[in-house]
Amino acid sequence: MGEQLQKKIAFFVRQGADDFLEDIVLKLQGNFEIRKVTINSNEELKLINQGMAWADISWFEWCDNLVAYGSKLPIAKDRKIICRLHSYEAFIKYPAYVNWSSVDKVIFVSENIMNYVLENFSIDKAKAVCIPNGVNMNKWTYLERQPGFKVAYVGYINYKKGAMLLLHAFKALYERDNRYKLYIAGKFQDPRDSMYFEQMIRELGLQDNYYFEDWQVDLEGWLKDKDYILCTSLLESQNMSVMQAMASGIKPIVHNFVGAKAIYPEKYVWNTIDEAVEMIAEKDYNSPEYRSYIENNYSLEKQLESIKQVFDAMPSAENKTADFDYYNYWSKRLNSRFNLEGVGYIGLGDEHNRLLYQGRLEALEAVLNIAFDNLADKRVLELGPGIGIFTEYFKDKGVKDYSGIDIVEKSVLEMSKKFPNYRFMQGDITEDIYYSGKYDLIFASSVLLHLTNEVNYEKTLCNLSNHLADAGVIILIDPITMIKTKSASAHVVIRDINDINHVLDREELQLSMMLPIAFFLNYPFDNALLRAEGKSALEAFQTVSHLFKLNEFSDEDKKLMGRYIFNREKKLIHDSGIGLSEKLLIIQKKGNPQISIDMKDVYHIESIEAAISDAGEVLRKNNTMSHPIFEKLEELLQKMQKR
Repeated sequence: MGEQLQKKIAFFVRQGADDFLEDIVLKLQGNFEIRKVTINSNEELKLINQGMAWADISWFEWCDNLVAYGSKLPIAKDRKIICRLHSYEAFIKYPAYVNWSSVDKVIFVSENIMNYVLENFSIDKAKAVCIPNGVNMNKWTYLERQPGFKVAYVGYINYKKGAMLLLHAFKALYERDNRYKLYIAGKFQDPRDSMYFEQMIRELGLQDNYYFEDWQVDLEGWLKDKDYILCTSLLESQNMSVMQAMASGIKPIVHNFVGAKAIYPEKYVWNTIDEAVEMIAEKDYNSPEYRSYIENNYSLEKQLESIKQVFDAMPSAENKTADFDYYNYWSKRLNSRFNLEGVGYIGLGDEHNRLLYQGRLEALEAVLNIAFDNLADKRVLELGPGIGIFTEYFKDKGVKDYSGIDIVEKSVLEMSKKFPNYRFMQGDITEDIYYSGKYDLIFASSVLLHLTNEVNYEKTLCNLSNHLADAGVIILIDPITMIKTKSASAHVVIRDINDINHVLDREELQLSMMLPIAFFLNYPFDNALLRAEGKSALEAFQTVSHLFKLNEFSDEDKKLMGRYIFNREKKLIHDSGIGLSEKLLIIQKKGNPQISIDMKDVYHIESIEAAISDAGEVLRKNNTMSHPIFEKLEELLQKMQKR
């Protein structure tokens, strides 16, 4: 295949605003050719022109005047652009000044900020991705600590950070035990706050217990003798100083800022001053737990992996419309994650992806039960078997003659070991040489959507037509639009059903039936079909994703939630007769009797409603239904059900 050239990434950032960027640039240098362009003034904005001309991908750190300028340059239409929007930018006017049609991805560091921006600015939701900031664990010395009396606050002191709440929370703690001391490493941003603190420290009698120690160059060293990290903010994307302190083994005391419980376990979060005081005064203290929570959920490594996935999905600048390199893309994915998320939807996690595959398997089962009396004696070809989810299904059905074609060597090697009686070939499904004879069933799930070149897509359908037995069946599961929705992703094509029918007709094939298999569990790109409730479908997808990421729920809780949510999804499909995302296509040779399936054969409403009732009863008993995020989901589901 020849040597793969490194992508060229230009990072654009204002002078002094690169705190969150430093580790990313340093760690990515071995994987990409990188330039960091620092802009000191408006006179230097032309440096952006030069950087974008050189780069394959232009990363704008912060949604500010830099990305507003770069997105409007003529070259922007020929370059891939990423904007990372942190927090404060969401509440000023800069997002309104950006030409979002030229921006390919908007990276948010928290879901609550992402949801707010998407609701208030004209940004395509398909361009949004949430990648939390990561903590470089090597930079923070871990010490196993015990309850003590030194309370730390790190950061700016302003209205957003809850300046008054900070002071009065500490006063309540001092009243509980006057041995507690408050240490501040930060800066006042408003002289009114500084004046208030100077006055109230005296009025409250805290002079001997209050230490304002200014901004710390060596924060890691400053934290070594601290026992608690206190956050009193109104809203944060994450509050990195809390995470850095936790990585050092320090107990977090986090005010319930907007979105806090989606980031931190509930036991670290307080609503009232009395709760904050109790959390500090209690003897419960677990340094290994605090460190592990950050390492498992917010490490720099996790952040970098997600960023690389975004980069890998973007073609080089030399040809913005170049064919997607699915060989390298899937090789990297499956070599790093040979699991459910590796072949599924990155970022959704195991339980959410498991539900998506369960929907596909149930739809496939319903179709095959009608299409074939006995699948065991049929010749089956699967395109892109991946980690073998459907291969396992065919094995359980007794299929003896099975072949699989996959572009990734790891898949072929692993599948050959796991299924020694089946044939696996490494190859490109667009090439006829990997097909042999005629097949009774040709199956592909979420494979043809990655053929971004329409010539290759048509070549593949030609291969399928040439190698389909006269009475054979092709079953494809892919994102299919009914309203000409376009994909914003470089490695995914959402195809219009009318365009597919034209290609099938040329290949002497016919679409016998199309079944919807996803409503809101997979990204509902056709949400406009719901008219006024289209927004509810998008919010439901994001809310489900949010629910499954909450650490306060056990794996068993999530499985029970999954059962309830999955059946609510099926009821919506049954009642509406439509889907907003993936479809299952049944394709046959022209002239054959068409396979027809009643929706009742796929979605058995009695068992669906029974499952909803049973799971819902347990969720109510264990108070899961009363969780604010679940209540929000339930409200969205009710809106869609009543439309």
